[in-house]
Amino acid sequence: MFHLLVDMLERVGFLIATAFVFSRSKWMRSYMSYQGDKRNHWRFLVFFSLYSILGTYSGVEVSQYAYQPAPWIESVAPSAAIANSRTVGVMIAGLLGGVKSGVIVGAVAGLHRFSLGGFVAVACGLAPILQGLLGGLCRNALKRRFRNMSSVALAFIVGLVGELLQMALILLLSRPWDEALGLVLLIGIPQTIANSTGVAMFFMVHNTIESEEDRIGNEHARKALHIADMTMPLWKLDMDKAIQAITVILHEETLAVGAFFYKNGKEQVMEGRRTPYWIDLPIESQRNKPIGFFRLFYPRQQDDSPSRRRMLKSLAQLLSQQYTFVEAERHSQLLADAEIRSLQAQMSPHFLFNVLNTVKSYIRTRPDDARQLVMHLSKWMRNNMNNSSKTLVPIRDELEMVTAYLTLTKARLGDRLHFVTDIDEQVQDELIPPFSIQPLVENALVHGLKHSSRPGIVKLSIKNVTEGDEPGILVTVEDNGIGMQSGPQQGEEHAGIALSNIEQRLRYHYGMEHALDIKSKPNEGTKISFKVRRQPWDGQ
Repeated sequence: MFHLLVDMLERVGFLIATAFVFSRSKWMRSYMSYQGDKRNHWRFLVFFSLYSILGTYSGVEVSQYAYQPAPWIESVAPSAAIANSRTVGVMIAGLLGGVKSGVIVGAVAGLHRFSLGGFVAVACGLAPILQGLLGGLCRNALKRRFRNMSSVALAFIVGLVGELLQMALILLLSRPWDEALGLVLLIGIPQTIANSTGVAMFFMVHNTIESEEDRIGNEHARKALHIADMTMPLWKLDMDKAIQAITVILHEETLAVGAFFYKNGKEQVMEGRRTPYWIDLPIESQRNKPIGFFRLFYPRQQDDSPSRRRMLKSLAQLLSQQYTFVEAERHSQLLADAEIRSLQAQMSPHFLFNVLNTVKSYIRTRPDDARQLVMHLSKWMRNNMNNSSKTLVPIRDELEMVTAYLTLTKARLGDRLHFVTDIDEQVQDELIPPFSIQPLVENALVHGLKHSSRPGIVKLSIKNVTEGDEPGILVTVEDNGIGMQSGPQQGEEHAGIALSNIEQRLRYHYGMEHALDIKSKPNEGTKISFKVRRQPWDGQ
Protein backbone atom coordinates (compact mmCIF):
# COMPACT_ATOMS: atom_id res chain seq x y z
CA MET A 1 0.00 0.00 0.00
CA PHE A 2 2.86 2.37 0.79
CA HIS A 3 4.48 1.78 -2.60
CA LEU A 4 1.14 2.41 -4.31
CA LEU A 5 0.78 5.67 -2.39
CA VAL A 6 4.23 6.82 -3.49
CA ASP A 7 3.45 5.82 -7.07
CA MET A 8 0.16 7.71 -6.97
CA LEU A 9 1.80 10.81 -5.52
CA GLU A 10 4.38 10.78 -8.32
CA ARG A 11 1.61 10.76 -10.90
CA VAL A 12 -0.31 13.49 -9.10
CA GLY A 13 2.89 15.55 -9.03
CA PHE A 14 3.19 15.14 -12.78
CA LEU A 15 -0.41 16.32 -13.25
CA ILE A 16 0.09 19.32 -10.98
CA ALA A 17 3.26 20.29 -12.87
CA THR A 18 1.26 20.08 -16.11
CA ALA A 19 -1.51 22.21 -14.63
CA PHE A 20 1.02 24.78 -13.44
CA VAL A 21 2.47 25.14 -16.94
CA PHE A 22 -0.94 25.64 -18.50
CA SER A 23 -1.99 27.96 -15.69
CA ARG A 24 0.65 30.41 -16.86
CA SER A 25 -1.11 30.86 -20.22
CA LYS A 26 -3.02 34.09 -20.72
CA TRP A 27 -6.40 32.52 -21.43
CA MET A 28 -6.15 30.17 -18.43
CA ARG A 29 -5.26 33.03 -16.11
CA SER A 30 -8.06 35.07 -17.60
CA TYR A 31 -10.59 32.35 -16.81
CA MET A 32 -9.27 31.28 -13.42
CA SER A 33 -8.18 34.63 -11.96
CA TYR A 34 -10.88 36.95 -13.21
CA GLN A 35 -14.08 35.12 -12.33
CA GLY A 36 -14.58 33.28 -15.58
CA ASP A 37 -14.08 34.94 -18.92
CA LYS A 38 -16.96 33.39 -20.90
CA ARG A 39 -15.01 33.57 -24.13
CA ASN A 40 -12.56 31.03 -22.70
CA HIS A 41 -15.13 28.67 -21.16
CA TRP A 42 -14.87 26.12 -23.95
CA ARG A 43 -11.08 26.07 -23.56
CA PHE A 44 -11.51 25.50 -19.84
CA LEU A 45 -13.78 22.51 -20.50
CA VAL A 46 -11.46 21.02 -23.13
CA PHE A 47 -8.39 21.45 -20.94
CA PHE A 48 -9.83 19.79 -17.83
CA SER A 49 -11.51 17.03 -19.85
CA LEU A 50 -8.13 16.14 -21.37
CA TYR A 51 -6.54 16.66 -17.97
CA SER A 52 -8.91 14.09 -16.41
CA ILE A 53 -8.36 11.64 -19.27
CA LEU A 54 -4.61 12.03 -18.76
CA GLY A 55 -5.19 11.22 -15.08
CA THR A 56 -6.77 7.95 -16.17
CA TYR A 57 -4.07 7.05 -18.68
CA SER A 58 -1.28 7.82 -16.19
CA GLY A 59 -2.76 5.52 -13.55
CA VAL A 60 -1.57 2.06 -12.54
CA GLU A 61 -3.45 -1.16 -13.31
CA VAL A 62 -4.62 -3.14 -10.29
CA SER A 63 -5.70 -6.82 -10.38
CA GLN A 64 -5.85 -9.79 -8.06
CA TYR A 65 -5.25 -7.56 -5.04
CA ALA A 66 -1.95 -6.29 -6.48
CA TYR A 67 -0.81 -3.64 -8.87
CA GLN A 68 1.67 -3.48 -11.69
CA PRO A 69 3.23 -0.05 -12.46
CA ALA A 70 3.02 0.84 -16.16
CA PRO A 71 3.85 4.07 -17.97
CA TRP A 72 0.58 4.19 -19.91
CA ILE A 73 -2.86 2.53 -19.64
CA GLU A 74 -4.42 1.51 -22.96
CA SER A 75 -7.06 -0.97 -21.84
CA VAL A 76 -8.21 -2.73 -18.68
CA ALA A 77 -8.71 -6.45 -18.27
CA PRO A 78 -12.22 -7.60 -17.22
CA SER A 79 -10.98 -8.54 -13.77
CA ALA A 80 -8.75 -5.47 -13.30
CA ALA A 81 -9.14 -1.82 -12.33
CA ILE A 82 -7.09 1.39 -12.41
CA ALA A 83 -5.68 3.35 -9.48
CA ASN A 84 -5.72 6.80 -11.08
CA SER A 85 -5.76 10.57 -10.59
CA ARG A 86 -8.82 11.31 -12.72
CA THR A 87 -10.61 12.80 -9.73
CA VAL A 88 -8.14 15.70 -9.58
CA GLY A 89 -9.17 17.19 -12.92
CA VAL A 90 -12.90 16.61 -12.39
CA MET A 91 -13.01 18.11 -8.88
CA ILE A 92 -10.95 21.14 -9.93
CA ALA A 93 -13.28 21.75 -12.89
CA GLY A 94 -16.27 21.76 -10.54
CA LEU A 95 -14.63 23.89 -7.87
CA LEU A 96 -13.42 26.48 -10.38
CA GLY A 97 -16.13 26.40 -13.06
CA GLY A 98 -19.27 25.49 -11.12
CA VAL A 99 -21.87 22.74 -11.53
CA LYS A 100 -22.17 22.94 -15.32
CA SER A 101 -18.44 22.74 -15.92
CA GLY A 102 -17.97 20.00 -13.34
CA VAL A 103 -20.72 17.80 -14.79
CA ILE A 104 -19.50 18.25 -18.39
CA VAL A 105 -15.88 17.40 -17.53
CA GLY A 106 -17.06 14.54 -15.31
CA ALA A 107 -19.23 13.12 -18.12
CA VAL A 108 -16.34 13.19 -20.60
CA ALA A 109 -13.95 11.61 -18.11
CA GLY A 110 -16.56 9.01 -17.09
CA LEU A 111 -17.36 7.97 -20.66
CA HIS A 112 -13.68 7.62 -21.40
CA ARG A 113 -13.14 5.46 -18.32
CA PHE A 114 -16.18 3.33 -19.13
CA SER A 115 -14.81 2.71 -22.63
CA LEU A 116 -11.65 1.16 -21.16
CA GLY A 117 -13.63 -1.64 -19.51
CA GLY A 118 -12.96 -3.59 -16.34
CA PHE A 119 -15.32 -4.92 -13.69
CA VAL A 120 -15.59 -1.44 -12.06
CA ALA A 121 -16.22 0.39 -15.37
CA VAL A 122 -19.81 1.34 -14.51
CA ALA A 123 -18.96 2.66 -11.05
CA CYS A 124 -15.88 4.50 -12.28
CA GLY A 125 -17.84 5.88 -15.25
CA LEU A 126 -20.59 7.28 -13.02
CA ALA A 127 -18.33 8.55 -10.23
CA PRO A 128 -16.71 11.45 -12.17
CA ILE A 129 -20.14 12.91 -13.02
CA LEU A 130 -21.16 12.91 -9.35
CA GLN A 131 -17.74 14.26 -8.35
CA GLY A 132 -18.06 17.15 -10.84
CA LEU A 133 -21.54 17.87 -9.49
CA LEU A 134 -20.21 17.79 -5.93
CA GLY A 135 -17.35 20.15 -6.78
CA GLY A 136 -19.72 22.59 -8.48
CA LEU A 137 -22.15 22.58 -5.54
CA CYS A 138 -19.30 23.09 -3.09
CA ARG A 139 -17.85 25.97 -5.12
CA ASN A 140 -19.87 28.63 -3.32
CA ALA A 141 -21.71 26.77 -0.56
CA LEU A 142 -18.62 25.78 1.41
CA LYS A 143 -17.04 29.19 0.88
CA ARG A 144 -20.04 30.84 2.54
CA ARG A 145 -20.27 28.28 5.32
CA PHE A 146 -16.60 28.13 6.26
CA ARG A 147 -15.34 31.64 5.58
CA ASN A 148 -12.31 31.30 7.82
CA MET A 149 -10.95 28.22 6.06
CA SER A 150 -8.44 28.54 3.24
CA SER A 151 -9.35 27.35 -0.24
CA VAL A 152 -6.54 24.77 0.03
CA ALA A 153 -8.13 23.14 3.10
CA LEU A 154 -11.55 23.24 1.49
CA ALA A 155 -10.18 21.69 -1.71
CA PHE A 156 -8.60 18.84 0.30
CA ILE A 157 -11.90 18.14 2.09
CA VAL A 158 -13.94 18.22 -1.11
CA GLY A 159 -11.38 15.97 -2.85
CA LEU A 160 -11.54 13.56 0.10
CA VAL A 161 -15.35 13.41 -0.03
CA GLY A 162 -15.24 12.94 -3.82
CA GLU A 163 -12.87 9.96 -3.53
CA LEU A 164 -14.93 8.39 -0.71
CA LEU A 165 -17.96 8.75 -2.98
CA GLN A 166 -16.13 6.83 -5.72
CA MET A 167 -15.15 4.05 -3.31
CA ALA A 168 -18.77 3.78 -2.16
CA LEU A 169 -19.99 3.47 -5.76
CA ILE A 170 -17.45 0.73 -6.43
CA LEU A 171 -18.80 -1.23 -3.45
CA LEU A 172 -22.43 -0.62 -4.49
CA LEU A 173 -22.23 -1.26 -8.22
CA SER A 174 -19.26 -3.58 -8.87
CA ARG A 175 -19.54 -7.34 -8.83
CA PRO A 176 -18.29 -9.73 -7.59
CA TRP A 177 -18.55 -7.87 -4.32
CA ASP A 178 -15.57 -9.58 -2.64
CA GLU A 179 -13.27 -8.41 -5.48
CA ALA A 180 -14.71 -4.90 -5.22
CA LEU A 181 -14.03 -4.94 -1.48
CA GLY A 182 -10.49 -6.17 -2.03
CA LEU A 183 -9.90 -3.41 -4.59
CA VAL A 184 -11.17 -0.72 -2.22
CA LEU A 185 -9.02 -2.04 0.60
CA LEU A 186 -5.98 -1.92 -1.68
CA ILE A 187 -6.39 1.43 -3.44
CA GLY A 188 -8.81 3.28 -1.15
CA ILE A 189 -6.36 4.92 1.21
CA PRO A 190 -3.51 5.65 -1.28
CA GLN A 191 -5.82 6.97 -4.01
CA THR A 192 -7.89 9.06 -1.59
CA ILE A 193 -4.83 10.63 0.03
CA ALA A 194 -3.02 11.19 -3.27
CA ASN A 195 -5.99 12.71 -5.12
CA SER A 196 -7.14 14.85 -2.20
CA THR A 197 -3.60 16.13 -1.90
CA GLY A 198 -3.53 16.75 -5.66
CA VAL A 199 -6.71 18.88 -5.54
CA ALA A 200 -5.29 20.84 -2.60
CA MET A 201 -1.92 21.30 -4.33
CA PHE A 202 -3.63 22.63 -7.44
CA PHE A 203 -5.39 25.27 -5.38
CA MET A 204 -2.11 26.08 -3.69
CA VAL A 205 -0.70 26.79 -7.15
CA HIS A 206 -3.90 28.63 -8.04
CA ASN A 207 -3.60 30.84 -4.95
CA THR A 208 0.04 31.54 -5.73
CA ILE A 209 -0.91 32.72 -9.21
CA GLU A 210 -3.73 34.87 -7.82
CA SER A 211 -1.40 36.38 -5.22
CA GLU A 212 1.05 37.20 -7.97
CA GLU A 213 -1.71 38.75 -10.07
CA ASP A 214 -2.94 40.74 -7.05
CA ARG A 215 0.56 42.03 -6.43
CA ILE A 216 0.98 43.00 -10.07
CA GLY A 217 -2.52 44.50 -10.04
CA ASN A 218 -1.70 46.60 -6.97
CA GLU A 219 1.48 47.83 -8.62
CA HIS A 220 -0.47 48.68 -11.75
CA ALA A 221 -3.11 50.49 -9.70
CA ARG A 222 -0.45 52.60 -8.01
CA LYS A 223 1.08 53.31 -11.40
CA ALA A 224 -2.32 54.34 -12.82
CA LEU A 225 -2.94 56.71 -9.90
CA HIS A 226 0.57 58.13 -10.26
CA ILE A 227 -0.01 58.79 -13.96
CA ALA A 228 -3.41 60.32 -13.18
CA ASP A 229 -1.81 62.68 -10.67
CA MET A 230 0.66 63.79 -13.34
CA THR A 231 -1.97 64.31 -16.05
CA MET A 232 -4.65 66.10 -14.04
CA PRO A 233 -3.16 69.61 -14.26
CA LEU A 234 -2.33 69.15 -17.96
CA TRP A 235 -5.97 69.03 -19.04
CA LYS A 236 -6.26 72.71 -18.12
CA LEU A 237 -3.94 73.56 -21.01
CA ASP A 238 -5.18 74.03 -24.54
CA MET A 239 -6.41 70.71 -25.90
CA ASP A 240 -3.55 70.21 -28.35
CA LYS A 241 -0.91 71.02 -25.75
CA ALA A 242 -2.62 68.82 -23.16
CA ILE A 243 -2.74 65.81 -25.50
CA GLN A 244 0.90 66.29 -26.47
CA ALA A 245 2.07 66.41 -22.84
CA ILE A 246 -0.10 63.46 -21.75
CA THR A 247 1.15 61.35 -24.66
CA VAL A 248 4.74 61.94 -23.54
CA ILE A 249 3.86 60.92 -19.97
CA LEU A 250 2.11 57.73 -21.13
CA HIS A 251 5.12 56.84 -23.28
CA GLU A 252 7.51 57.24 -20.38
CA GLU A 253 5.47 55.91 -17.48
CA THR A 254 3.79 52.82 -19.02
CA LEU A 255 7.03 51.42 -20.49
CA ALA A 256 5.41 51.40 -23.91
CA VAL A 257 7.73 51.69 -26.92
CA GLY A 258 5.25 54.02 -28.59
CA ALA A 259 2.34 56.25 -27.58
CA PHE A 260 0.07 57.80 -30.18
CA PHE A 261 -3.13 59.84 -29.99
CA TYR A 262 -5.84 59.40 -32.61
CA LYS A 263 -8.76 61.71 -33.27
CA ASN A 264 -11.35 61.15 -35.99
CA GLY A 265 -9.28 58.20 -37.19
CA LYS A 266 -6.16 60.33 -37.74
CA GLU A 267 -2.89 60.49 -35.82
CA GLN A 268 -2.61 63.75 -33.91
CA VAL A 269 0.41 63.07 -31.70
CA MET A 270 3.20 60.49 -32.13
CA GLU A 271 5.77 59.45 -29.53
CA GLY A 272 8.07 56.47 -30.12
CA ARG A 273 7.42 53.71 -32.63
CA ARG A 274 4.68 51.31 -33.71
CA THR A 275 4.59 47.54 -33.20
CA PRO A 276 1.98 44.85 -34.02
CA TYR A 277 0.91 44.80 -30.34
CA TRP A 278 -1.04 47.66 -28.83
CA ILE A 279 -3.68 48.63 -26.26
CA ASP A 280 -6.14 51.49 -26.79
CA LEU A 281 -7.19 53.99 -24.11
CA PRO A 282 -10.43 55.67 -25.28
CA ILE A 283 -11.17 59.17 -23.96
CA GLU A 284 -14.85 60.07 -23.68
CA SER A 285 -16.79 63.17 -22.69
CA GLN A 286 -19.49 63.45 -20.04
CA ARG A 287 -22.12 62.08 -22.44
CA ASN A 288 -19.92 59.13 -23.51
CA LYS A 289 -19.11 60.91 -26.75
CA PRO A 290 -15.70 59.75 -28.04
CA ILE A 291 -13.03 62.47 -28.03
CA GLY A 292 -10.24 60.26 -29.34
CA PHE A 293 -7.98 57.54 -27.99
CA PHE A 294 -4.41 56.95 -26.92
CA ARG A 295 -2.75 53.85 -28.43
CA LEU A 296 0.15 52.32 -26.53
CA PHE A 297 2.48 50.00 -28.45
CA TYR A 298 4.41 47.15 -26.78
CA PRO A 299 7.31 45.06 -28.10
CA ARG A 300 5.81 41.64 -27.33
CA GLN A 301 2.37 40.10 -27.11
CA GLN A 302 3.21 38.90 -23.60
CA ASP A 303 3.11 42.53 -22.47
CA ASP A 304 -0.61 42.47 -23.27
CA SER A 305 -1.46 40.76 -19.96
CA PRO A 306 -4.93 40.78 -18.33
CA SER A 307 -3.67 42.77 -15.34
CA ARG A 308 -2.04 45.37 -17.60
CA ARG A 309 -5.22 45.63 -19.66
CA ARG A 310 -7.27 46.15 -16.50
CA MET A 311 -4.85 48.82 -15.32
CA LEU A 312 -4.94 50.65 -18.63
CA LYS A 313 -8.73 50.39 -18.82
CA SER A 314 -8.93 52.00 -15.38
CA LEU A 315 -6.41 54.62 -16.46
CA ALA A 316 -8.52 55.41 -19.54
CA GLN A 317 -11.54 55.89 -17.28
CA LEU A 318 -9.52 58.18 -15.01
CA LEU A 319 -8.33 60.24 -17.96
CA SER A 320 -11.91 60.51 -19.28
CA GLN A 321 -13.11 61.63 -15.86
CA GLN A 322 -10.33 64.19 -15.69
CA TYR A 323 -11.24 65.52 -19.12
CA THR A 324 -14.93 65.67 -18.18
CA PHE A 325 -14.19 67.41 -14.87
CA VAL A 326 -11.94 70.03 -16.43
CA GLU A 327 -14.38 70.61 -19.30
CA ALA A 328 -17.24 71.00 -16.82
CA GLU A 329 -15.15 73.44 -14.80
CA ARG A 330 -14.23 75.31 -17.98
CA HIS A 331 -17.88 75.36 -19.04
CA SER A 332 -18.95 76.76 -15.69
CA GLN A 333 -16.35 79.47 -16.04
CA LEU A 334 -17.49 80.21 -19.58
CA LEU A 335 -21.08 80.46 -18.41
CA ALA A 336 -20.05 82.78 -15.61
CA ASP A 337 -18.05 84.88 -18.08
CA ALA A 338 -21.05 84.99 -20.40
CA GLU A 339 -23.26 86.19 -17.58
CA ILE A 340 -20.78 88.79 -16.36
CA ARG A 341 -20.04 90.11 -19.82
CA SER A 342 -23.72 90.18 -20.67
CA LEU A 343 -24.47 92.16 -17.56
CA GLN A 344 -21.46 94.40 -18.06
CA ALA A 345 -22.25 95.14 -21.69
CA GLN A 346 -26.01 95.15 -21.72
CA MET A 347 -26.70 96.44 -18.25
CA SER A 348 -23.93 98.98 -18.35
CA PRO A 349 -24.83 102.46 -17.11
CA HIS A 350 -24.79 103.66 -20.70
CA PHE A 351 -27.34 101.04 -21.79
CA LEU A 352 -29.58 101.60 -18.80
CA PHE A 353 -29.26 105.36 -19.23
CA ASN A 354 -30.47 105.09 -22.83
CA VAL A 355 -33.37 102.79 -21.88
CA LEU A 356 -34.44 104.99 -18.96
CA ASN A 357 -34.19 108.12 -21.08
CA THR A 358 -36.43 106.49 -23.65
CA VAL A 359 -38.91 105.49 -20.94
CA LYS A 360 -38.78 109.01 -19.54
CA SER A 361 -39.61 110.55 -22.93
CA TYR A 362 -42.47 108.08 -23.43
CA ILE A 363 -44.05 108.72 -20.03
CA ARG A 364 -45.55 112.05 -21.12
CA THR A 365 -46.33 111.32 -24.75
CA ARG A 366 -46.81 107.55 -24.88
CA PRO A 367 -47.48 106.27 -21.35
CA ASP A 368 -48.68 102.84 -22.51
CA ASP A 369 -45.48 102.30 -24.46
CA ALA A 370 -43.47 103.41 -21.42
CA ARG A 371 -45.17 100.78 -19.28
CA GLN A 372 -44.42 98.13 -21.92
CA LEU A 373 -40.75 99.12 -21.97
CA VAL A 374 -40.54 98.81 -18.18
CA MET A 375 -42.15 95.36 -18.41
CA HIS A 376 -39.66 94.28 -21.11
CA LEU A 377 -36.74 95.59 -19.05
CA SER A 378 -38.00 93.67 -16.00
CA LYS A 379 -38.49 90.47 -18.02
CA TRP A 380 -35.08 90.80 -19.62
CA MET A 381 -33.32 91.31 -16.27
CA ARG A 382 -35.23 88.44 -14.64
CA ASN A 383 -34.35 85.98 -17.44
CA ASN A 384 -30.76 87.17 -17.33
CA MET A 385 -30.46 86.29 -13.67
CA ASN A 386 -32.47 83.04 -13.83
CA ASN A 387 -30.63 81.56 -16.82
CA SER A 388 -27.18 82.36 -15.49
CA SER A 389 -27.31 79.38 -13.11
CA LYS A 390 -28.45 76.83 -15.73
CA THR A 391 -26.50 74.81 -18.26
CA LEU A 392 -29.41 74.37 -20.68
CA VAL A 393 -32.60 76.42 -21.11
CA PRO A 394 -35.64 76.17 -23.41
CA ILE A 395 -35.41 78.11 -26.66
CA ARG A 396 -38.60 79.88 -25.55
CA ASP A 397 -36.69 81.54 -22.68
CA GLU A 398 -33.89 82.64 -25.00
CA LEU A 399 -36.45 84.14 -27.39
CA GLU A 400 -38.03 86.07 -24.54
CA MET A 401 -34.66 87.61 -23.73
CA VAL A 402 -34.00 88.43 -27.38
CA THR A 403 -37.46 89.96 -27.81
CA ALA A 404 -37.09 92.06 -24.68
CA TYR A 405 -33.62 93.22 -25.68
CA LEU A 406 -34.69 94.17 -29.20
CA THR A 407 -37.83 95.91 -27.97
CA LEU A 408 -35.74 98.08 -25.66
CA THR A 409 -33.24 98.78 -28.44
CA LYS A 410 -35.85 99.47 -31.14
CA ALA A 411 -37.65 101.94 -28.87
CA ARG A 412 -34.49 104.05 -29.05
CA LEU A 413 -33.54 103.42 -32.70
CA GLY A 414 -37.05 103.58 -34.16
CA ASP A 415 -37.26 102.96 -37.92
CA ARG A 416 -33.49 102.50 -38.18
CA LEU A 417 -33.93 98.91 -36.96
CA HIS A 418 -36.12 96.17 -38.39
CA PHE A 419 -36.30 92.73 -36.83
CA VAL A 420 -37.61 89.69 -38.71
CA THR A 421 -38.20 86.25 -37.19
CA ASP A 422 -38.88 82.83 -38.68
CA ILE A 423 -39.40 80.39 -35.81
CA ASP A 424 -40.74 76.83 -35.92
CA GLU A 425 -43.24 76.62 -33.08
CA GLN A 426 -42.43 73.00 -32.27
CA VAL A 427 -38.81 73.79 -31.37
CA GLN A 428 -39.50 76.32 -28.66
CA ASP A 429 -39.39 73.73 -25.87
CA GLU A 430 -36.06 72.28 -27.03
CA LEU A 431 -32.96 72.96 -24.93
CA ILE A 432 -29.87 74.99 -25.82
CA PRO A 433 -27.09 76.58 -23.75
CA PRO A 434 -28.16 79.94 -22.25
CA PHE A 435 -26.86 83.22 -23.72
CA SER A 436 -26.32 81.54 -27.10
CA ILE A 437 -28.76 83.57 -29.25
CA GLN A 438 -28.87 87.05 -27.73
CA PRO A 439 -25.10 87.69 -28.08
CA LEU A 440 -25.44 86.90 -31.81
CA VAL A 441 -28.23 89.45 -32.13
CA GLU A 442 -26.21 91.93 -30.12
CA ASN A 443 -23.22 91.28 -32.38
CA ALA A 444 -25.40 92.06 -35.41
CA LEU A 445 -26.48 95.34 -33.84
CA VAL A 446 -23.15 96.50 -32.50
CA HIS A 447 -20.79 95.33 -35.23
CA GLY A 448 -23.16 95.07 -38.15
CA LEU A 449 -25.50 98.03 -38.00
CA LYS A 450 -23.90 100.59 -35.73
CA HIS A 451 -21.60 101.98 -38.43
CA SER A 452 -24.03 101.45 -41.32
CA SER A 453 -25.77 104.42 -42.94
CA ARG A 454 -28.80 102.43 -44.14
CA PRO A 455 -31.66 101.05 -41.97
CA GLY A 456 -30.62 97.89 -40.25
CA ILE A 457 -32.35 94.54 -40.71
CA VAL A 458 -31.74 91.65 -38.32
CA LYS A 459 -33.21 88.27 -39.17
CA LEU A 460 -33.53 85.44 -36.65
CA SER A 461 -34.38 81.95 -37.91
CA ILE A 462 -34.80 78.81 -35.80
CA LYS A 463 -35.71 75.74 -37.85
CA ASN A 464 -36.04 71.99 -37.55
CA VAL A 465 -33.45 70.22 -39.67
CA THR A 466 -32.52 66.57 -40.20
CA GLU A 467 -29.01 65.39 -41.01
CA GLY A 468 -28.91 61.65 -41.59
CA ASP A 469 -31.13 60.02 -38.96
CA GLU A 470 -30.45 62.63 -36.29
CA PRO A 471 -32.93 65.53 -35.94
CA GLY A 472 -31.50 68.91 -35.02
CA ILE A 473 -32.18 72.63 -34.75
CA LEU A 474 -30.56 75.27 -36.95
CA VAL A 475 -30.27 78.77 -35.44
CA THR A 476 -29.34 81.61 -37.81
CA VAL A 477 -28.83 85.34 -37.15
CA GLU A 478 -28.33 87.53 -40.22
CA ASP A 479 -27.84 91.28 -40.68
CA ASN A 480 -27.34 93.67 -43.59
CA GLY A 481 -24.60 95.66 -41.94
CA ILE A 482 -21.01 96.45 -42.83
CA GLY A 483 -19.76 92.88 -42.42
CA MET A 484 -16.84 91.59 -40.40
CA GLN A 485 -13.98 93.24 -42.23
CA SER A 486 -11.28 93.01 -39.62
CA GLY A 487 -12.96 91.74 -36.51
CA PRO A 488 -14.47 93.80 -33.71
CA GLN A 489 -13.60 97.46 -33.64
CA GLN A 490 -11.41 98.78 -30.84
CA GLY A 491 -13.43 99.60 -27.74
CA GLU A 492 -16.23 97.18 -28.69
CA GLU A 493 -14.74 93.88 -27.58
CA HIS A 494 -17.77 92.32 -25.88
CA ALA A 495 -19.62 90.84 -28.84
CA GLY A 496 -16.45 89.44 -30.43
CA ILE A 497 -15.52 87.71 -27.17
CA ALA A 498 -19.12 86.51 -26.84
CA LEU A 499 -18.82 84.65 -30.16
CA SER A 500 -15.80 82.73 -28.87
CA ASN A 501 -17.64 82.04 -25.61
CA ILE A 502 -20.68 80.66 -27.44
CA GLU A 503 -18.53 78.45 -29.66
CA GLN A 504 -16.68 76.93 -26.71
CA ARG A 505 -19.90 76.18 -24.82
CA LEU A 506 -21.49 74.62 -27.90
CA ARG A 507 -18.37 72.52 -28.36
CA TYR A 508 -18.61 71.38 -24.74
CA HIS A 509 -22.25 70.32 -25.04
CA TYR A 510 -22.26 68.84 -28.54
CA GLY A 511 -18.62 68.04 -29.31
CA MET A 512 -18.56 70.17 -32.48
CA GLU A 513 -15.12 71.16 -33.72
CA HIS A 514 -16.36 74.40 -35.33
CA ALA A 515 -19.68 75.20 -33.73
CA LEU A 516 -20.34 78.60 -35.35
CA ASP A 517 -20.65 78.94 -39.11
CA ILE A 518 -19.78 82.58 -39.94
CA LYS A 519 -20.25 84.00 -43.41
CA SER A 520 -19.59 87.70 -43.93
CA LYS A 521 -19.16 90.04 -46.90
CA PRO A 522 -17.95 93.64 -46.58
CA ASN A 523 -20.83 96.15 -46.86
CA GLU A 524 -23.34 93.33 -47.44
CA GLY A 525 -23.79 91.82 -44.01
CA THR A 526 -23.00 88.87 -41.80
CA LYS A 527 -24.70 85.52 -41.30
CA ILE A 528 -23.91 83.42 -38.23
CA SER A 529 -25.51 80.03 -37.61
CA PHE A 530 -25.11 76.95 -35.45
CA LYS A 531 -26.80 73.57 -35.32
CA VAL A 532 -27.59 71.54 -32.20
CA ARG A 533 -29.17 68.17 -31.44
CA ARG A 534 -32.75 68.15 -30.23
CA GLN A 535 -33.09 67.69 -26.47
CA PRO A 536 -36.73 67.86 -25.29
CA TRP A 537 -37.33 69.97 -22.23
CA ASP A 538 -38.48 68.04 -19.16
CA GLY A 539 -39.45 71.11 -17.21
CA GLN A 540 -36.53 70.89 -14.79
